[in-house]
Amino acid sequence: MKAVKITDIKKTDIIELPEPSLNDGNAVVKIEYGGICGSDTHFYLGMHPSLKPPTNFIQGHEAVGVITKVSPNTKGFSVGDHVAINPLVGCGECVNCVNGHPNICRVNRRVMGFRLDGTLAQYITIDLDHLVKLDNNIDLKIAATFEPLAVGYHAVTLLENIDLNNYPIIITGGGTIGVVTGLVLKHLHNLKPIIIETNQARVKLLNELGFTVKNNISEVDILNSKIRPIIFECSGVRKVFDEIIDSQRKPEYLVLIAQYAKGNSVNLHELQSSEITVISSHMYTPEDLINTAKLLNRKEVQTDLSQIIYEKVFSLEDADKAFQQAISGNLDGKLKVLIKC
Repeated sequence: MKAVKITDIKKTDIIELPEPSLNDGNAVVKIEYGGICGSDTHFYLGMHPSLKPPTNFIQGHEAVGVITKVSPNTKGFSVGDHVAINPLVGCGECVNCVNGHPNICRVNRRVMGFRLDGTLAQYITIDLDHLVKLDNNIDLKIAATFEPLAVGYHAVTLLENIDLNNYPIIITGGGTIGVVTGLVLKHLHNLKPIIIETNQARVKLLNELGFTVKNNISEVDILNSKIRPIIFECSGVRKVFDEIIDSQRKPEYLVLIAQYAKGNSVNLHELQSSEITVISSHMYTPEDLINTAKLLNRKEVQTDLSQIIYEKVFSLEDADKAFQQAISGNLDGKLKVLIKC
């Protein structure tokens, strides 16, 4: 079988491997589509905050496929099932893991494609606990957006004890994570957050999805509201973070979804004196993945997600071109580049 490894900065290689064998408690999955994420492109460019190529692992962590083999006497999964991959592996023993939060495991948290073999391959063998069953009627090309959708779902769920309808809601950054967070708010809570985005091609897409778009926070007319806003920070741009903290109407809740490099300083005085509640959101929990699959069952969600996918789907052999296309940003207003495995 074929698989993709990043063997140097800005260089992928197609490698030939034997098809994986079936182990007890595992399934063999024919990967249909893999998505390219910002962390993948940063690694490809040698800009990842903690890893540089090569790691000798198969790349990729956003993937969907079809089960071709499954361990005998398995309950819940069968050959032919459509599945999404949960690429997050915790130690399984720390206080976070045993309480259902491997996403914040601090003992041995690993993500496929970076510290484990990933999903940009024709076949993978994977523990059944890391499969999420999908409705077989869902187009797998659309289902390839499942993993980032789960990131947005988790972030919104962190505010489950807050009545979101009482707050103006702003999302900074109209990339994939900003959009899927907006779609979770739209379809689960009937909310239409304002999205901050300056890329005009993206603005067109965001408007088509029903969102109001502004160039910066200062343009958002919420000063007549008696409630401070909730802001989901999805840009990962330090200047944007500073604008949030320094804005005239500071948020009551600031949810950090975007990843920042180590070593960033924060104006703690402004945070403390403004009573800004900062909530950090990292990836997702197993429960989030189950609920994201339910959300993905909705036809209206599938319709919206289909609009963010770049029209050209690349082959495994063209992985370099796929990465370069994703990095270029020239996606005709779309957001997600896919590879057909």
